[in-house]
Amino acid sequence: MMKALYLLIIIGVFCVCGGAYAQEEAVESYNQGVDALAQDKLDDAINLFSRAIKLDPVDVYAYNNRGVAYKRKGDYEKAIQDYSRALEIKPDYLAAQVNRGIARYRKGDYDPALEDLETAARQRKKDPVVFATLGLVYKEKGDFDKAIKNLREAVAINKSSAVAQKALGEVYEAKKDYEKALDTYLKLRDMLAKRGGSEDIDKRIDRLRSSYVLELYTQGLENYRLGNAKQALALWTTGLKLDPRNVQILRDRGLTFYKLGQYQKALEDFNRALEIDPAKAEIFRVRGDTYYRLKKADKALEDYQNAISMNPNDAICYNNRGLLFHENGDVDRAFDDYTKAISIDPTNASFYENRALIYVARSNNSNAVEDYKKALSLTDQEKTREIINQKISVLTEKNGGNADESGPDSDRTTEKASGNSLTDTRPGR
Repeated sequence: MMKALYLLIIIGVFCVCGGAYAQEEAVESYNQGVDALAQDKLDDAINLFSRAIKLDPVDVYAYNNRGVAYKRKGDYEKAIQDYSRALEIKPDYLAAQVNRGIARYRKGDYDPALEDLETAARQRKKDPVVFATLGLVYKEKGDFDKAIKNLREAVAINKSSAVAQKALGEVYEAKKDYEKALDTYLKLRDMLAKRGGSEDIDKRIDRLRSSYVLELYTQGLENYRLGNAKQALALWTTGLKLDPRNVQILRDRGLTFYKLGQYQKALEDFNRALEIDPAKAEIFRVRGDTYYRLKKADKALEDYQNAISMNPNDAICYNNRGLLFHENGDVDRAFDDYTKAISIDPTNASFYENRALIYVARSNNSNAVEDYKKALSLTDQEKTREIINQKISVLTEKNGGNADESGPDSDRTTEKASGNSLTDTRPGR
């Protein structure tokens, strides 16, 4: 009996010692796995954590860290399985909850990811990784407001979080809130420059700046067409702060100043545009129009000449130069320019009206009436039609109802071209 009892004690001692040895081996494997994971030796880490789990099947830390190794390899399914097993053993294991939420996000399982991360956020209120990942999930789901809220929280907790800053900029960009997106990227660039790697964000900023400027230009054009000229000017001014060499914006802002009668400001924009691109025939022409309004005939004429030499098919430029000749009493050259404008664009009523005035000055009432009738057929504006019809009636009455009977003794009208005959260019055209 005593022998049997002795043998039982010996066996018990061996069992206790064997369990302690297994535990030590499990710990050693786990620690080696941690070292391998730190060196990014993922396969070695997985094997070592697996060995630790085999020796200690309830080691939640081994499950969690093996999940980390699987996640880094991109095997999100196995990572999620390990995190889930760790949470089965220890339901309040927050690290496993966060890691599973991240793995689910990367796998594209957004709703389960939100469940994990929202739970973690309630418990770990100052974890930038949790809020940053929440922001990324909401971004993918298209809930930009919640994405911004969480990403801003992540940045507030950790201002050096490049991931959160970049994602925040992307969400603002997706919302087309280009101003905030650009501001966020600029802050990110400053942060990355200190670390010596801002090249990628520089490219993103350049691309975004172009998109933002285009958006400002488009919004300005829409406002101009709706009659909100002041808002259009404000938008284009912002665009020029971002891209001071944008000739299109300079052109259309200048044209808007011109329409508002702010000719000096228009002139400044056109001058700047031509400094940047001196080969723009159209801008020479609109600057010529501006000089015309400023009563600087010589400079207007010089700009019209330049515009025509660059683009001999600019009908508007011929018309406007003709108007300048006309008002200076050079009716022959005015007639030639109006005729040239008509030959290039026979659909513009103003060209015919202007030439009709020359015919009237030459007492050629029949041709004047023909031009007025042509202008009448090309316009549907009631007020303009009424004025043209009155002119036709006057010319017809002067000749006793027959416009063809003008002769040497007819009244010689010295009417000059009216100011509204200048054909203007509109923004966006």
